[in-house]
Amino acid sequence: SGKGIKGRHQEKVRSKVLKTIKNEVENYELEPTKEAINQRIEQILTENSDVEVLEKRRAKSLSKKTEFEEKFGISLTGKQWFKCSIEEVKYSTFTNQPVRNIDNAYVIINEDNIEIFKESVWLKSNMGSRKLYFYNITSIDFDARGKLHASSSAIINTKSAEHVQLKFVTKENFDLMNNALESYLNKTHKPQQTAPIQQNISTTSNADELLKYAELYEKGLLTKEEFDMKKAELLGANTVDDSETEIHEEGYSLKQEYAEQNGITIVDDKPKFCPNCGTPIDEGSKFCTNCGNKLN
Repeated sequence: SGKGIKGRHQEKVRSKVLKTIKNEVENYELEPTKEAINQRIEQILTENSDVEVLEKRRAKSLSKKTEFEEKFGISLTGKQWFKCSIEEVKYSTFTNQPVRNIDNAYVIINEDNIEIFKESVWLKSNMGSRKLYFYNITSIDFDARGKLHASSSAIINTKSAEHVQLKFVTKENFDLMNNALESYLNKTHKPQQTAPIQQNISTTSNADELLKYAELYEKGLLTKEEFDMKKAELLGANTVDDSETEIHEEGYSLKQEYAEQNGITIVDDKPKFCPNCGTPIDEGSKFCTNCGNKLN
């Protein structure tokens, strides 16, 4: 089981073992025989299980961190980052043929983007950086193909059909990027709550309602009491007090009765009222002073 090496560390060691074996075989430093490979694997595992060796590895990792911070002027403290290689395909200005470029790369995983800092393989110089924002990334694929699965890579696909390939990326580092992308998408693409549909209830204006009841009253389908009650409901405070109308009506009736008993002929001076709101109107008025209704 890898001599006490467990969990994620075991996966890291396994990846390094395969990578080391592959490189040594390709460089003719190791015989491609089963016996030679098994012996080399045991040797590498022993080195990785040794406390002193692990301390040296951690010191080397710290050295990489310090080197990056000094070269690019950015602190890596508290950030998720890893080192890998980046493969880019560019087209030659002269031949218009695709040219593959491979450079060292430091990858920083931020809340809304993946930032890649490029470093020249040979000169170790700063070659600038670029940000791939999560809103422009469609997916991140993990490719574990290759001899002995040593050259695993992560392919970042964008909406512009461009893709960026990061080589020598472990499954653990791929998960860091992919989890950050999924977390961002979950936050920004939450299903929006549907606002309650407000029913548009078409209401008839008070004036229209009053005219409707007035027509029913004129046709004899409503009594005066029913019409007055509906009029009071619709006009509210603007409605003339019925008692005022009744006083005018009562006064006119008494005057008529007195004239008839004494043989007196009087001119019809019965007060007129607006048929719409019941407000007393002056003789000759063309419009009601209360509701503006046009008078016949």
